Amino acid sequence: MDKRVLKIIKIIIVNLITSMRIVGAFILPFVYYKNGVNVAAAMMIILFLTDAVDGYLARKFNVSTFFGCILDAFSDKLLNAVAFVILSINYNFLLAPLIIEIAILYTNYSTYRYGGNVQSSKIGKIKTTILDICVILSLIVLGLPTLHLNYVIIRRIIVITDILIYAFGFIIILACIAALYDYMMKNRDARRNPKCFEIKYEEKNRKPFSLIKKQLFDTEYYKKHKNESILRQFYL
Repeated sequence: MDKRVLKIIKIIIVNLITSMRIVGAFILPFVYYKNGVNVAAAMMIILFLTDAVDGYLARKFNVSTFFGCILDAFSDKLLNAVAFVILSINYNFLLAPLIIEIAILYTNYSTYRYGGNVQSSKIGKIKTTILDICVILSLIVLGLPTLHLNYVIIRRIIVITDILIYAFGFIIILACIAALYDYMMKNRDARRNPKCFEIKYEEKNRKPFSLIKKQLFDTEYYKKHKNESILRQFYL
């Protein structure tokens, strides 16, 4: 098979795996309503695992692209938002992480507008890992009573369900606040950096759409420019 065709197939496979989180995020509320929290928890675990799988395959196949990065970030935020909404049905305080995540999105958009780098930081990646683990554990704990397992440990966990959910929620909120602060510092640096520039649509020349589309899926272009501002990839 032609190397170029093979590379295209690999890019499609990786992005399809990432897209599973987007599709799953829209299906998850219906699964939760129809099949209960245990099936939703199992589905959530699978969806969270795709985050590790697509990243590994992108590096393994050497097919990382700007499109893949944007799709990955969007799918993560969407899935997390849906998870928080589901959990907040019984625990309203878990809307707080959703509000913080929206604040992070707005901060990153502001950084983008000023030509800053909006790649996920180490703190952001740690936050995502903590969030994923705590959300899954919360759903598992909530689903234990429906399994009717007659084990001492299970019964004790069920008794302290509220305490555990509040503990997981507290950890999530702390991680989200830490990530928000980190992104706010990046935003401040972008605003102070003379090399960065704010978008003024009437003054900036946007690249032709055909060129943008080519560069979004170009793995070699991504290697050369991945540490630059995404803004600079759209404007001349």
